[in-house]
Amino acid sequence: MAVLTCVVILVLSLIAAAFHSHVMNETPIDAVSLTLAPYPKVEGVYARNNLLESAEKLGEGKILQPEDIVPDPTGKFLYVSTLDGWIKKLHLADNTVEDWKRVGGRPLGLAVGNDGELLVCEPTQGLLKVTEDEISVLATEVNGTKLLLPDAVTVAKDGLIYLTDATTKYSLDLHLHDTLEARPNGRIVVFDPASKSTHILLNDLYFPNGITISRDDSYLLFAETTTSRIRKHYLKGDRKGETETLTESLPGFPDNIHWSSKGDVLYVGLVGGPRDAVIDLLWQSPFLKSLLALYPSLQKLFDNSLKWAGVLAIDETGRPVKWLEDRSGKTVACVTTGVEVDGFLYLGGLRDGFVGRVAA
Repeated sequence: MAVLTCVVILVLSLIAAAFHSHVMNETPIDAVSLTLAPYPKVEGVYARNNLLESAEKLGEGKILQPEDIVPDPTGKFLYVSTLDGWIKKLHLADNTVEDWKRVGGRPLGLAVGNDGELLVCEPTQGLLKVTEDEISVLATEVNGTKLLLPDAVTVAKDGLIYLTDATTKYSLDLHLHDTLEARPNGRIVVFDPASKSTHILLNDLYFPNGITISRDDSYLLFAETTTSRIRKHYLKGDRKGETETLTESLPGFPDNIHWSSKGDVLYVGLVGGPRDAVIDLLWQSPFLKSLLALYPSLQKLFDNSLKWAGVLAIDETGRPVKWLEDRSGKTVACVTTGVEVDGFLYLGGLRDGFVGRVAA
């Protein structure tokens, strides 16, 4: 019996070793271990709630998976980027939806430029400028390399445009490969409209996603989705050129970020949550991440995105001030963006066919 037990153990060990070797040799990613900062305890600001469950559904059936939202400077309507290639207008007076401009592809991050034009990140085309009269391409590359996944954009008062290129390795349809790989493949790019030139501001970032600039243009804030943190890069002053972490103990993985109308609170759309010990252990295992990349059908065992929503409000120091959830995805889920206008928070995401609205 002892001999048989040893043989069984040996055979199982050989099978396990062979399977491990198969996965590591065949996986499409080169994953490394990544240890995240501890996720917050479910208490205080982060106490369980379902504040997002009460969201009104605006434009239901006419707005397909709104990835980002930005208000028009007049406050009369919202620009919305949708899965079917449209930039739509959601008119706030009567909640009607206007098919404004079809840019094609899959538009992502939005920002309103200094002259009222709309800036759009569309991965297959680059950085776009959209006006009533035309759609034009502003930038497709930097330093001779293609903008592979332009994701979010913000504009300084001097006209410089800052955008995240989330990964230089994987296309949009394979973006989960980048987060599973956990290598710093992303960058922040600057486009200068005056010279029509681009340059790299920051390299070696972990899937840089949402981005915004301070009201005085002294610093940028940007989300690193893979590392579940918000970072701060100084553009002016004694610390010009320095980058620091603003907050990293988040309950999910940050996507788009937007200042409140007063500019004192930052709203962060969170996906892939709520974080727990299982998710954090997964992030530390190159083998498990390689397995999920090789067999994508297994990802649903760990991914709760379509059954959960979270939006976090933080102040300028990174301190959490409000936390809103839909813990079961009953009304909204996979919320990528939260934008405050006149005391209401407008929600967009990658599951639903409407823009959600709750009290901010």
